[in-house]
Amino acid sequence: MRKKGKKVQQKKRHNRGAAMIVVVCVMMVVTILSLTLLMSAYQMFATVNDEGKDELYYQQAMSFSEVLRARLDPSVSSGTTVALTDELKTHIDDFMASGEQKETLKASAPSGSAAYGGITLTLDKSLMSGFLIVRIAVVDGETPMAGCTCKYQVKQVSGAWSYSFRGYY
Repeated sequence: MRKKGKKVQQKKRHNRGAAMIVVVCVMMVVTILSLTLLMSAYQMFATVNDEGKDELYYQQAMSFSEVLRARLDPSVSSGTTVALTDELKTHIDDFMASGEQKETLKASAPSGSAAYGGITLTLDKSLMSGFLIVRIAVVDGETPMAGCTCKYQVKQVSGAWSYSFRGYY
């Protein structure tokens, strides 16, 4: 009977480290799955932040186009007067009187503001006779992020230029 007891003890010693190996393997699998979940959550939130910035840039472009529309088109009522858009209107009038067909104006992003991009304004009177096409783009550095294109019908009445907004496209 003693021999039988000795064999059982030898078997126990032989299998002694197997449980530890199983535990380490299970811990590695759980760690890998946790890291995968963490990476996918990071990627999802990074994408959401990018979409939020794109939407902010689009709203900036649309806001600029609405202010420009209010300053150019007398039929649109505007309660605010902005010196910058008055200078821009004067510049657009000079552009319409000149022989140039296309011009691009650039304004950098406001200093200290990460929420706004720079504005690139392209004036084009070569596409359609009697119309001014204004492309407004919001840029981050040199990369266009969002924008809109407006069409104005242009008439010169007694030396002054008048603009009628005809829509976005």
